[in-house]
This record gives sequence, structure tokens and C-alpha cells, in this order.
Amino acid sequence: MGGSDGDPAARAGGRAVTVSVIVVTYGGEGLRACLVSALAQSGVAEVILVNNRDAPPWPADLGALPREEPRLSLVHGQGNVGFGAGCNLGAARARGDVLLLLNPDCRLEPGTVPRLLNLAAMQPDDGWMLGPRLLNEDGSEQAGARRNAGTPGEWLAETLRLDRLDPGTWRRVNRHREPRPVAPVVEMPAISGAFMLLPRAFFRRLGGFDEGYFLHFEDLALCRAVWRAGGRVLFAPGVTVTHLKGRSPVSSLFVTGHKIRGFRRYLWTEFGQATPAWRLAAVWALLSAGLLAKTLVRMAAARVRGWLWRQG
Repeated sequence: MGGSDGDPAARAGGRAVTVSVIVVTYGGEGLRACLVSALAQSGVAEVILVNNRDAPPWPADLGALPREEPRLSLVHGQGNVGFGAGCNLGAARARGDVLLLLNPDCRLEPGTVPRLLNLAAMQPDDGWMLGPRLLNEDGSEQAGARRNAGTPGEWLAETLRLDRLDPGTWRRVNRHREPRPVAPVVEMPAISGAFMLLPRAFFRRLGGFDEGYFLHFEDLALCRAVWRAGGRVLFAPGVTVTHLKGRSPVSSLFVTGHKIRGFRRYLWTEFGQATPAWRLAAVWALLSAGLLAKTLVRMAAARVRGWLWRQG
């Protein structure tokens, strides 16, 4: 890719770079706002909605948008194949030079995609994947947009906050509490699957997402695949995207169950050859128990709040 900061979008071979946005959904609030914000971006040639629900093909809350917007297309009928497999289905249909893998609960400000394309144009080759700084609804920086690799030791430090005891030895997975980098783009071990921008040809060379993951940890695995392929995972601290979270209609236990299964696959697939199985099992059991306990506490608190509200 070639271009400059002043270009409205980066250029490839003398023509404007085109972007295919892929959004995988299983229902939930805010999908229409996500799609509209993506379609408003300069350089977006198409938005491919992968609907993992059986019916209806087009979610009802989209209204007339599918009829009015020719750049919006649908992948449907595959059933609930999960996030990574859904992205792969969308990528197989895509025609743009660059893919934007976007969660349905993200909101893009005007100019987000062109700014990232111009940053990507500074890269010496097409072996890159780029993500922005993700914000919560209140404007605070969200955990997950900039991360370490997610080694077993880093997950222990993240969960037990061992970095507080010995920061020289222990590193957390999430880095959102660290000072914000001042460079326009910095290399990062991992970014979030909520927003991943990368050349379509590079995504194909990587083989796409590992479809053995249903939900969660497939993004960390893809980041590690980028580095193994000789590419670079990049973080753009000056570009922000709001990621609302918690808009899925499925139960918290369903999500937690897939987190636990994805975490197990991640540990054994990425670290099984270099780490004794008993250590991986101990890390997996400890973190899984914490995830499950946190989910159950949140569910109980929500029921109590609901009961109090009904009492008047």
C-alpha cells in the first residue's frame, strides 16, 4: 500500500483502497447504528452482514436499510457457527483490498477508517493488522484493545494481580492502564477482535480465524498467527472507536461457557508444546473458576435488582 497522511484514503497501485466491512451478529441492540456508521466511512465499498441466527434473514430492527443501501449484503443460513467461522464466511465473499472485522456493538466516528488506512499506508508491506483504541460508553479506555500475548503467566498475573507484588517478573495481559503511546502507530503483541483491519490477501494467507474457537480467544490466536507469519500487529492510540459490549441476547452463562472452552483451546494450542500440561491445567482451572464465579455473582445481582424494582 502506498499513500500519505494527507490522502483521503490510502492508495494501492494508483487507485483508492477499498474496504470490505464484515459484521457477525446473533441479534442484540444497536446493530443498525453500527452498520450505518460503517457505511458512512470513506473507502468502504461494502458491508457484509453475517447473520448467525436462523430467522429472520435480515434482522427486523434494520428496517428499510437493506433495500436502500446497495453496498449492504447478507450471509445467512449457516446457523450459529460462531464468531471466527462467521468472519471467515464473510471474508470469502469480500471483494475489497482491506478487511475490517467489526463487532456489531461498535460505533465508528466519521473519518475513522480513512485515518487508519493512512496509517497503514506507512507500512513497508502488506503483512499488518491494525486496531484503534477502544472506548467504553463513558469514554474511558476499554481493556483488550492493547494486550500482551496472553501467555499462561500473563493470565495468572491478570487474574491474581501478581504484577503488584513483582512488576519486574509478572506482566498483565491487558495494557489499558499503561500510559498511552505517543507514536501514531505502535507494535503490540495483540489487539481486540472487536475491530481488526488488515489486507484481505494477508488474512487469506493466514488461513483466517481458527474455527475451533466458537467465541473468544480466536482474536488472540489470530494475533499470534500474524507474528508467526512475519507480520506485525499494530495499535493506533490516536484513533478511537466506542465498543458498547453486553448487547448480545444470549445468556451470560452461554458466553462464559464458550470463554472457558476457548481459553482451554488457546492454552493447549499455543503453549502446549513448551509448557507442562499440569501447569496449563492449573491456570485453566483457576481462571475458569473465577470467570464462572463472576458470572454467577452478576446474574444473582441482576435478579436481586429486578426483584427490588418489581417491589416498587
